[in-house]
Amino acid sequence: MFDISNQEFITPFVVGLLIGTGVSYGYRNIRPLLSGPLNALSVNNKLVLVVRNDLGMTKGKIAAQCSHASVECYKAAMQHKPQMAKMWQMTGQRKIVVSIGSGEKGLQELSKVAKSHKVLSCIIYDAGATQVKAGTSTVIGIGPANSDVIDQITGHLKLI
Repeated sequence: MFDISNQEFITPFVVGLLIGTGVSYGYRNIRPLLSGPLNALSVNNKLVLVVRNDLGMTKGKIAAQCSHASVECYKAAMQHKPQMAKMWQMTGQRKIVVSIGSGEKGLQELSKVAKSHKVLSCIIYDAGATQVKAGTSTVIGIGPANSDVIDQITGHLKLI
């Protein structure tokens, strides 16, 4: 009997099942998404949204800024890493929200670290219509990418 709680078994099994059978996930066929190198794709991927906690934004403002970051990261991924974006879309669009206390400098540093890992990132700058001044960086979206790689970049940050 197989131990299905073992992640090393599940990921290759699921990818193999999807490739081998060409089954549909939801309403889309996943086989065309896997035409590139398989080692670059994973069903274990996510997008992390890092919120500045030094700005005192309300929950609604944080939700709006995270929404902006999610959309921008997805658009960037569709342009630069379309297979990863499609796989992320097909596997539930996992999103994690964490906070950082080191202000704009912290977001810029995360952007550099993400770039060094070849992971897309998007910093959101507010328009200034409500709670913060125009041009203030509020959130950075990192990914979508393999969860293990993103954890190397953001694993030290706390969930909101």
